[in-house]
Amino acid sequence: MEHKKTKMKRKLLYILIAIIIIAGIVVGCTAKFRFSLAYDDANRIEVYIGKEYTKEDIKAIAKEVFGTEDVLIQKIEFFNDSVSITVRESNDEQINNLVTKVNEKYGTSLTKDDLTMTEIPHYRGRDIMANYFVPIAISAVIVIAYEIVRFRKLGAVKIGLKLIIWPLIIEALYLSILAITRLPISYYTLPLGIVLAVISLIVITYKNEKRLVEYKRQSR
Repeated sequence: MEHKKTKMKRKLLYILIAIIIIAGIVVGCTAKFRFSLAYDDANRIEVYIGKEYTKEDIKAIAKEVFGTEDVLIQKIEFFNDSVSITVRESNDEQINNLVTKVNEKYGTSLTKDDLTMTEIPHYRGRDIMANYFVPIAISAVIVIAYEIVRFRKLGAVKIGLKLIIWPLIIEALYLSILAITRLPISYYTLPLGIVLAVISLIVITYKNEKRLVEYKRQSR
């Protein structure tokens, strides 16, 4: 009876995972993934202030001018007198307002022509993942080969398939959740996805170790 309940719970879990992944595929194909400002279409505005500033002050000015919390502030030079402000979009009125606010704050006499503005295209998801693909592929091949050899008594094909399929399912589930919840892909979401895949491998290895111990016990 207990075994039947466990089997039923497992089936329900698999169904739930399948529904989430299908929903994620639909959302990903229609609404696309949402990217953080560092990876999305953006406007970068470089300002030479000519004197020291704080990133907090510049960020406060940018938020007020562009009316958004989604602002990326970066120092450009070692001397802390130039700053880069990245926002998703900007117009002439906002740029003029930015110049006015910076002049008021730092006593400068900047004009719009003193600013350098650059349009930054968004990164494609596959281009971002390209940086991770080779090391992940090499690590995966080594791990799978090792575990197939170590747990061959439990069925080499079965072990290999689990090590390939489950991390892929976990990654698909993770990406689906990102797509459905509209959480942006950023510096942190991609490494987190890798961590989840590693955790799934650790869990599978732990279960295989237990099964191998039980197999050896029964063999004796």
